[in-house]
Parts: sequence; structure tokens; C-alpha cells
Amino acid sequence: MKPVILVIDDEEAIRLFLQATLEDEGYEVLTAATGGQGLELAKDKVPDLVLLDLMLPDMSGIQVLGGLKSALPHICVVMITAYRETDTAVQAMKLDAFDYVNKPINLDRLLKVVAQALASNADARRSFRNEHRGDLFGGVDDVVPSQAPGMLEIYDIVRKIAGSESTTVLIEGESGAGKDVVANLIHRTSLRRESPLLEINCAALPEHLLESELFGHEKGSFTGAIAQKMGLLETAHSGTLFLDEIGEMPLPVQVKLLRVLEKMTFRRVGGITDISVDVRIVAATNSNLESQVRAGSFREDLFFRLNVVNFVVPPLRDRVEDILPLAEYFLGLFNLKFNKTFSGISEEARQALLAYGWPGNIRELKNKLERSVLLGSGDVLEREHLQLEALSGETGHLPGLLQDVLRKPLPPDGVDLEGLVNEFEESLVRKAFQTSGGNQTEAARLLGLNRDKFRYRLKQYGIKGS
Repeated sequence: MKPVILVIDDEEAIRLFLQATLEDEGYEVLTAATGGQGLELAKDKVPDLVLLDLMLPDMSGIQVLGGLKSALPHICVVMITAYRETDTAVQAMKLDAFDYVNKPINLDRLLKVVAQALASNADARRSFRNEHRGDLFGGVDDVVPSQAPGMLEIYDIVRKIAGSESTTVLIEGESGAGKDVVANLIHRTSLRRESPLLEINCAALPEHLLESELFGHEKGSFTGAIAQKMGLLETAHSGTLFLDEIGEMPLPVQVKLLRVLEKMTFRRVGGITDISVDVRIVAATNSNLESQVRAGSFREDLFFRLNVVNFVVPPLRDRVEDILPLAEYFLGLFNLKFNKTFSGISEEARQALLAYGWPGNIRELKNKLERSVLLGSGDVLEREHLQLEALSGETGHLPGLLQDVLRKPLPPDGVDLEGLVNEFEESLVRKAFQTSGGNQTEAARLLGLNRDKFRYRLKQYGIKGS
């Protein structure tokens, strides 16, 4: 996670200059034009460092410094001063400012002081966050906390593992349910939060590229390797690596990942030197890894290594209490993005949102709201804006035979579950193959499968194609 720097200065040119300069250096930058705005922003966002002008229109920099230190004792402050105000800057140092820089600002001096200030204050920031991490969402405005019982249990687990430096976590759940959000919470509440959180989708890359992305490669190790490259494991050192869709990782790469989990060492592709890392692995999957272990497509020893702490993120249909808060959040988000003026969601639209089955989970809800806000107009989001297809309970997206079975009582002699599931699967495979015009790669993508799994199903159901 990037260090956050708050710039408090009444001169717009200086604020813009510092913001652009520091963002180019990889920092996240907030700005305020007055002392009062700066204090409010600091209390709300809790920055890692404040650059504070001594002369402000509403109060002195010394007063703001006192307010900052009173509200956030751990915070690190660097004063910005004109040469004639040097005596006042020295006074600020006595009040526990870290240092000061003079105007006109020397860029090299500024960046050096910023780096030194952040390094000197790292332990204090970590201690402060450890004391205040009971609230997983403190100071965060890009996540809607869930009130669903299943998610509250997950939050409790996250709090318990936050103090562990290296516990490996396996997150299961349907596609679009928010596994990446939980992975972010794990990182942000942990002692590793000052270091990077990096993510890779194991299903998105072929084997040789996935291996190179994870472990890096040496110059000349394969065609196109024109220079040495660090992999994500090295880049995420002391932080967290999120491996999404871990079930799609090829077996040869699984072997190398197992060694990382066992010894925290690896070699770059084409390398001969062991590299040691300190990284927490958080893996996620929408498939059943135990079934894959039995089928031989996932290593049992790797599964056990990953499965130290395991939980399932419930689908949105099982978190009905989250649907409307999420919809309202997305409405506000896309209002800003598309410059619209929707002030709320009508009661009819709210009922439609609650009645829909959301097979695509939160991702589908977000996409629906984005489309509705982009194409809609008016002050209130209406049901017709949503264009939710009419469903029969939660079974409207199933084929006719399954709908019929689920609507009626089970017969005394039962049903053929495997037969029904196979029929459902075959109908989806045929539909995807037809929709893609016989393109296996595209059909596999439509079903969330890799090409090998899709080809296996073509053969299984006797579907002929190229």
C-alpha cells in the first residue's frame, strides 16, 4: 500500500506542484488549502506524513501542528517555510515536527526529507494501526462493510489472523462474490500493510508466462528474455501476494510454489541462485480444490500448505442484507463517474433488486448499476432502468427441466441428481459452443473454464467441433 502524504498549503501552485512530484515518486497525495480542512482530512484519512505550511489563512502552522499531534500522536509532520520564518520553523521542531524545508522548495532536499521522515516513523505508524485495527474499515471509503452473518464471521477470522506475520489463507467462493475484497482486508489489517499487495490471476496466463511473472527470469533464459526481470514474489517481499484462481495453476508451477511455501526460497526462470523472500500467500478459487486433488489436477501437498486458514465468501443471494447498500454505493460511484444526478432508488426498483437471484454476484450488481446510471436519466433510479430479467424465484436462470423439478415436490422415488447436473452442464456447453461459432477458446471463456477443461467436456458429451 502506498504511503499517504497530506499537503496543507494555501498556495494552489505549491499544492499542485507537490502533488504531481510526490505522485510521480509513488506516493498517494491528499491536499488541503486551510488549516481547518487539513485537520479534518488528517482525522478522516490518517495520512502517513503531513507537509504543513507555516502561514495559513485561518490559523498558524504551529496551531495546526498542535492539533495534529493532539489527535494523532504518531503522525509525522514536515514544515514548509520561507527563509524569513526559519525561527518559527525551529520552534515547530521543538513541538515535535520532524524537519522543515524552505521555500522556494529544493526538490532533492524535499524528497530526501520525505523518505527520512517515513522511515523514522514506520514503527510508530505500525503500532498505531495495530492498536486501531479492530475496525477493519477505519478510514476506508472504497468498501461497503457487510452486515450478513456469514461475512461477519469472516471479518472475525481476518481480525484474528491480522497479527500473524505469515499465515497462509485460502479463500473460496463463487466468481464475483468479493474474494479480492477480503484479500485486501487481510493485507490492510496485517503487519505487512506498509509493503505491497500484489495480485495475479493464475487462469489469465499460459504456463511459461505465469512462471515468469511469479518467479521472474534471467536474461536469455528464453526467447524474448532480453533482460533480467524480478517476479511478483520478489516485488511483494515483506508484503502479500494474492493468487486468484489458484485452481487453474499448471502442475509444474504448483511444484515451484510449494517450495516457496515450504522454504520461502525460489529461483528465477533460468537462474541458479536461490532467492529468499518473506511474503504472505493469499490464494482464492471458485472451484473445489479437494475435487481437483482427487482428479489429479491439483497437488495434495500444495492444497494442505495453502489450506492453513480457509473460509468461503458467501454468494450475494445468501447476503440479501448487502444488496441495497451495495446498490446505493454503486449508484453514488457511477453518478460521479458519469456526471448524473440520481438521488436514490425507487421502492419498486429496490424490490426488484432484492428479488433477483444475482448469479454473477457483486460483479453483476456493479455492472447492472453502471449500465443503468450510464444510460438512464432522471432523479430516481427506477425498475425499468435496471432491466432485470423476470425470474421465477431464484431458479429463473436454469433450463426448463430443472425449473420444473425445483417448482414441484420431489417424487417419492427421488430424482437422478447426477443426470440433472450433467444435463444442465451439457446444455450450457452446447450453448456456449454455438454462441462462440465453434471457437473453443471463446466458448471456454464464456463458461469460466480453461480450454483444456472445455475440450474435455466436448469429448464427454460427444459434441463435434474444430
